[in-house]
This record gives sequence, structure tokens and C-alpha cells, in this order.
Amino acid sequence: MTPALVLTGLGGAAFADPPDQWKENTATSPLHVLLVLVVIPLSLIAIITLLVYLPSMSKGERYQPGQPWRSEPLWFGGPRGGLERVDRNEQPAVSTGGESGRGGASGRW
Repeated sequence: MTPALVLTGLGGAAFADPPDQWKENTATSPLHVLLVLVVIPLSLIAIITLLVYLPSMSKGERYQPGQPWRSEPLWFGGPRGGLERVDRNEQPAVSTGGESGRGGASGRW
């Protein structure tokens, strides 16, 4: 055996008695263990799942696979007015660096 295994195997703390101030553990009923370790976590999972699916269950199913999309189109990150606003707005002209014509970012060469 290696010296490390011998030294760790001889530890005396594992054989120590508990302090006198500690209370004796009372027996826990199996029903209480099942309630705390099984019923409460499963009920939390069920509540969270219900809260996630409840809005779509109350609206009903709108989209059927294979059918065309019938709702308004959405553009995430687009302009607030949608496609109509993009068509109406004119893009600003690109400047050539002001009056000097030297380039962008106020470059001085």
C-alpha cells in the first residue's frame, strides 16, 4: 500500500462521538419522506408545465401543419412601422467627410 492510503485510512475523526449538545434524531415517517422528496417536486413541475402551456391551450390551435400561415407577419428587430415604413422612408445620403472631402471619421492625412 502506498503511504497516502495508509495515512488517510487511519483517520480518527470517523470514530469520534457526536457532541453532547446534539439532539437525538427522531424517526421520520415514510409518508413524510415521500411528501417532501416526491410529491412536492412533482407538483411544482406540474404547476410550471401548466403555466407554460395554459396560454396556448386557452387560445386554441391556430396553425395547422401543411396549411398556409393566416396571421399577420412579424418582423423581429425590424422597424416599428413594418414593411410600409421601410418603403416610405428615404435612406440618408452618404456623406463624403464634410467640406474637406478627406474621408470619414475626420481623418487627417
